[in-house]
Amino acid sequence: MTEEKTEKQKQKDKRDLKEFEKKQIYAAFLIARDNPELLKKAQQFERKFKNQKFDSVEDAEDFWERALSGNEQFSELSLSEQGAVTNEADKSLKGEVVSEKATVQSSVDGLARNLGISVAPDILEGIVDEAWRKNLNNNQINDLLRVQVGSQLGASEDNTGFQGSIGAAAADLSEWSRRNGFTISQQDADQMLSGVAFGEQTLEQVKASLRQTYMVGAYPAWADQINAGMDIYQLASPYRSVAEKMLGRTAIGMDDPVMKEMMQVQGADGKFTQRPLWQTERYVRNLDEWQKTDDAASTYATSMSAVGKMFGFG
Repeated sequence: MTEEKTEKQKQKDKRDLKEFEKKQIYAAFLIARDNPELLKKAQQFERKFKNQKFDSVEDAEDFWERALSGNEQFSELSLSEQGAVTNEADKSLKGEVVSEKATVQSSVDGLARNLGISVAPDILEGIVDEAWRKNLNNNQINDLLRVQVGSQLGASEDNTGFQGSIGAAAADLSEWSRRNGFTISQQDADQMLSGVAFGEQTLEQVKASLRQTYMVGAYPAWADQINAGMDIYQLASPYRSVAEKMLGRTAIGMDDPVMKEMMQVQGADGKFTQRPLWQTERYVRNLDEWQKTDDAASTYATSMSAVGKMFGFG
């Protein structure tokens, strides 16, 4: 009875080995395709099957596991990468692998969309594959996308056309800097937008830095207010109203030289002080541009009328 059972077991082991051989030889060569040393082991593995050197599936599994663990190139992979390599080579897990990669791609697509970038299909495939093999989380995937963000920001001359967080930050920063009369260098803008997109700094922190970099240098007389968080566009409001009324212009920008001259005056000691509003009107009247305005004509007419009345005319 025992001999009959043993013989049955042997027959079962042979059948199991045959099934295992069909699956494992394919997997072994697939795993070893870019690993010369492991490829030699895969070839040896195949020969041992052909020469019936394995007594059981367990015996064959033990040989291949020792081949993998003893291979330097394979051992350098993380456990996640090792699992990915073996799972991808296993035909029976094909559906599971495809499903896992689809889930990862959905995550990568969502993160790229939130950032506001479009990733080329071949690059996207590489990012998805790396994220799947290394079992990366969203923060780690963002690190891979950062390269794409830097590349696409650098390729854009004005940082327009972006969607998502980058698009929103770019539009806000562009309008804010334009309103305050200065232009941010492309390199600085790219670095700041990338930082905002990845949550390393807020847009308000970026603006605070730019106030120091650009506004204080251009309007030193207003340094205290600017350092307190006010924009030069806000501070210029009463001066702008005077200029627009007297010059007959609308929407005088902060990049207009008139605004800078109106708002501050440099003393003999070289220091800048805020120009009082009443002095602003005098400054405007001394401009050649003012001489040709309706305000000038009205002012001169009023003055002539007053002089005439002094002498009994009118």
